[in-house]
Amino acid sequence: MYFPELKAPRTSNRLARLMELYESNYLLMRLLIPRLKDLDEDCYVSTQQGCVDLRLEILERCKYTTTLKLTYNFSRGSGKTSEPDLVIRIYHDARTAEAMSGLIHGKRHEQRRVRDLDEGWILNRFLYKWIKYCLLRGHRFSGLPDTAKLSPELAYS
Repeated sequence: MYFPELKAPRTSNRLARLMELYESNYLLMRLLIPRLKDLDEDCYVSTQQGCVDLRLEILERCKYTTTLKLTYNFSRGSGKTSEPDLVIRIYHDARTAEAMSGLIHGKRHEQRRVRDLDEGWILNRFLYKWIKYCLLRGHRFSGLPDTAKLSPELAYS
């Protein structure tokens, strides 16, 4: 008797679950940025009382993808620190969102360069939890009055 699921490499199940996480991240990103294609500026800030401002920078817009950076900016000593600092690619046609790289807890993660499933899990699981947290705190990038537009020069000053 042949059971194909017993012969499948261990990575195939992990990859399938990671793809499901990308789909979940896409759904959460749509809640965080419901009108992404309508946003005409490159930098936005979501401000909620009692919360650190959440900053969104759109890095690239293409027909099927949008690449953006999502971060908090903290003042530390004489400068500012951006952390977490994630670069996220949204695939509109596939309806997935993938954290490609980022700074989490002081450590740089580069999943896209090394194509490492472990790095992919770290980045995307963090993205999933962080977006859920941001949504629970009331953050949104909707283009409505509670979301402020910033010029690129002011966004990180």
